[in-house]
Amino acid sequence: MSTLEGRSAIVTGGGQGLGWEYAKRLLLAGASVAVVDVVPEAVAAAADTLGRNGRADRVLAHTCDVTDEEAVAAMVSRVTETWSGPLILINNAGGAMLPSQPMESFSRAEWDHVLGVNLTGAWLCAKAIVPAMRTEGYGKIINISSTMVSKGWPIGLAPYIAAKAGVVGLTRALAKELGPDGIRVNAIAPGYVPVSTKKTVHKPEAAIALRERIAGEQCLPRTQVPEDLCGPIEFLSSAESDFVTGQVINVDGGWVFD
Repeated sequence: MSTLEGRSAIVTGGGQGLGWEYAKRLLLAGASVAVVDVVPEAVAAAADTLGRNGRADRVLAHTCDVTDEEAVAAMVSRVTETWSGPLILINNAGGAMLPSQPMESFSRAEWDHVLGVNLTGAWLCAKAIVPAMRTEGYGKIINISSTMVSKGWPIGLAPYIAAKAGVVGLTRALAKELGPDGIRVNAIAPGYVPVSTKKTVHKPEAAIALRERIAGEQCLPRTQVPEDLCGPIEFLSSAESDFVTGQVINVDGGWVFD
């Protein structure tokens, strides 16, 4: 039996980057997967690829802005009406989304946007799915933070680091509140994972220097790849981690230890 057979997962930001990798891994592990993303073309392409080889009935494509409360509620309703069984929420939508710059250079709108997608969106998705998890008496919520929270670095990403620190607090608060309902809430904190994106956060030469510096500081001196995160995501989504909650698991090759 596959580790996630009979379970249903929502992966926000699942149409591209790391979200795509998580969605693929959960599908291969036996779960039905809703690929949720704000970019319609990415959602359609990801769902088409994942649904091949007889898996179309276990893949659902849904375009959604996670900062839109009504849209999130509609997305969760569609998933719960389509599939039954234990629910998994991967709050992956987010990212720095803006070029790095001095903290005083960010506008209030830019600050609000980064916190909205990374932090408020995670709360809205959890808020929408918790009633169904309570009915089931079981659920898994996995939030995506960052080891940059522990470092306060790289300089120039203050909104992103602040948002990801908020994700840690949200994870712990929800784990405490929802534990009696059988809902486990944990977070993954990736290190630096170079992925293709339409948003340029660092200039190419800065990105290369950053990657080399971080790899040199890690216990495992190589650049992290998306596949490094998929095993922990599957573990936290499965029954194997049913006594794990309120944890922030650094998956970063030993870059930070707290």
